[in-house]
Amino acid sequence: MAAEGYVAEVFRSIQGEGLHVGVLQIFVRFAGCSLRCVYCDTVRARERTPHCILQGVSPVPGKDRPARRVLPNPVDSREIAGAVRALAEASPGIHSVSVTGGEPLEQGRFLLAFLAGMREYGLPVHLETNGLVEDAAREAAPLADFISMDIKLPSLCGGADLFAIHRRVLPMFRGRALACKVVVADGYDAGEFEEAARLVAGFDPRTPFIIQPATPTEACGGVTGEELLACYLKAAAYLDDVRVIPQCHRILGLD
Repeated sequence: MAAEGYVAEVFRSIQGEGLHVGVLQIFVRFAGCSLRCVYCDTVRARERTPHCILQGVSPVPGKDRPARRVLPNPVDSREIAGAVRALAEASPGIHSVSVTGGEPLEQGRFLLAFLAGMREYGLPVHLETNGLVEDAAREAAPLADFISMDIKLPSLCGGADLFAIHRRVLPMFRGRALACKVVVADGYDAGEFEEAARLVAGFDPRTPFIIQPATPTEACGGVTGEELLACYLKAAAYLDDVRVIPQCHRILGLD
């Protein structure tokens, strides 16, 4: 099974978000996302980029220097799977491959072909998604080992009320190692945040619920510590496992 799709980059780094913060992963960043969240930190991957950048390791013995290849998009899923395998074999301690974006589910056929390749190779898959493409979510779920699902607040993501879709998709991920994440930034609506907590609790109150404060940028302001505490207390009224985790890779100066 093979398919062509748009990938912005493939690289290795330390996971800086969610339950797996601190582990070494290979990241496959899909290109293209239809949402316009004000806090987006990968604006370069919102559109389908003309090129895909593949990080590698220098073949010179004893030299672990980054090497790069640039491929024209769209790329073949087998090419991306091969790049991931090569990088994994040169990287002791790899935890999993993180499939992120952009939004991977918006390229469903390509995503499924790539995930099938990872299943064949045996590298665990960590899927980061907003879950808003229902058919692709249903098909991808059995091929992912870990799922980080973003619950999108309308006040920060273009005004569209996406909670009904989130509510339908969550059961598709039952049986996976699932965590839900809500990003809060300047201008977020507290009522929407509480609704997001209730939504996840209605699925399963034991689901890890991560509150992620947006990293402040020129385009997006952050939130105060008091606001984070208020969010925590509001979510904890409905959920058993609530955590506040910032973007640690930004603090560490990593991609």
